[in-house]
Amino acid sequence: MTTKQIQAIGNFLTYYRTDLNYINQFQNFKKGKISPEEYIKKDAGSFYSFLIEFRVVRNFPSGTVNKLLAETSLWIKNNESDNVDLFAEKLSETITNKKIMTSMASKILFLNNPWEIIPMDSLARKTLNQKENKYSIYKNKLIGFKNNNESIFENSLKYTNSLTDIIHNEFNDLENLSVICRNRIVDKLLWTMGK
Repeated sequence: MTTKQIQAIGNFLTYYRTDLNYINQFQNFKKGKISPEEYIKKDAGSFYSFLIEFRVVRNFPSGTVNKLLAETSLWIKNNESDNVDLFAEKLSETITNKKIMTSMASKILFLNNPWEIIPMDSLARKTLNQKENKYSIYKNKLIGFKNNNESIFENSLKYTNSLTDIIHNEFNDLENLSVICRNRIVDKLLWTMGK
């Protein structure tokens, strides 16, 4: 195991429970268990707290979190709900003052579908040698990255399995936790390798 892999595992374990909490809260919001007014408060697991922690709050004007949540709610109901590039374009028209914020769009849509969407940021793009700010390109490059590093992901999952099982007990409502877990390991390895 390399030092980068150890760092990725450390980052994964540090944030995994918090990530699952953000995902769980968004799923509860989607099901109507949390009102938009409650969900945009600066509470643990809230949409607003997520935007701060994932460092995207600076990408849109102050005081528009409610508008961003409303746009997101509408977006995830259409048949293009996983199309990060289109969502970034839509947000450029309504929220981000004509700026295409693909990283922000990927992080928000990750909450909706963490089984398919791995957030894109500059460190992950650096790891994949990607200059373009397009999620469609990133998604294609991820396939090769996953294939080339399968044994690293497997070893990381085996190493952390007893710990993630404890965390998973808190999130029985979330389906396919093993897929989310693997995707979070992939994300942390991308991030760590890009540093």
